[in-house]
Amino acid sequence: MKQRPGADALLDAALATLQEELLPSLSGRQKFLAAMIARAVSVAKQDIAGADASAQAERQSFKRLYGRECDGDLGALRRLLAADIRARKFQPGSPEETRLIDHLVEATATELRITNTKYLAQRQRGRGAESAV
Repeated sequence: MKQRPGADALLDAALATLQEELLPSLSGRQKFLAAMIARAVSVAKQDIAGADASAQAERQSFKRLYGRECDGDLGALRRLLAADIRARKFQPGSPEETRLIDHLVEATATELRITNTKYLAQRQRGRGAESAV
């Protein structure tokens, strides 16, 4: 039985074709749009590759934040956190607020590692970084 290529191999082939064969022959708006598509495919590849590890890291961060296991749906956990922030459950200057800030910084850094690695690397080298996430 012949096996079909996996999602990662298909994305690799599409990205290589777009970058090596199509982009060089385009100009103007078409080149800009093709570059946006290439970036979207690249982000999707990174997202697929790191999805499990990223989700597990976020659950661990929620565990540290709430002091209990948080195995549920990440969307539900994020909605709970948003509701808790709106309800002002994290008092300024408290250890809970410190854990909240740590969680938000970690979640943002994880997203940057996937969607904008150049920006995160630049911030970590000290070019305007508030922290070395």
